[in-house]
Amino acid sequence: MEQAVDPNEALLAIAEISIATIGFAGIMSALRPSASDSADAMHRLRLRLMVEASASVMIFAFLPFVLAGLVDGDRIWIFGSGILAITSPLLVSSIYVRQRRLFGSSLIRETLLFDTFVMISAAVVETALITNCLSAFFEPRFAAYLLGVLFPLGVAVAMFVRAIFSADAQDRQVPPSNLSN
Repeated sequence: MEQAVDPNEALLAIAEISIATIGFAGIMSALRPSASDSADAMHRLRLRLMVEASASVMIFAFLPFVLAGLVDGDRIWIFGSGILAITSPLLVSSIYVRQRRLFGSSLIRETLLFDTFVMISAAVVETALITNCLSAFFEPRFAAYLLGVLFPLGVAVAMFVRAIFSADAQDRQVPPSNLSN
């Protein structure tokens, strides 16, 4: 018989990955020379968002351990999903507010496509978290909570990858939108 994933082990592994992502952001900021153009502003924004998303992943990876001392074991995923459902839209909206404040409508097409993908994914994750919190259609499960924790980690990793490719394109004096040509 196959053994299910232990939530404690999975959450600790996710916390380790988020710590590594924060470390990569530190290395990238230390090794990248500073400039005053808009590409550098976008790079700094991506690094900041990578750190914020990774930090939120770390907080939510440890949240069930805190809740274990406060609520019954069966209710951990209900409360955790509720807290995630409330805070996830705040994280996603903060990304867009800062991006729009800094760059307005001058974002490249790839960034706009990525933003659209993140918004659609956020809606799906939010639906799963609310359903898990309300226990409307099924028994509250770890899987929905895990999906909510992995979403900001995916955003952080995407910011990391975009920052690397953006830095590579800038070093070669090629705009990121022309990388496919």
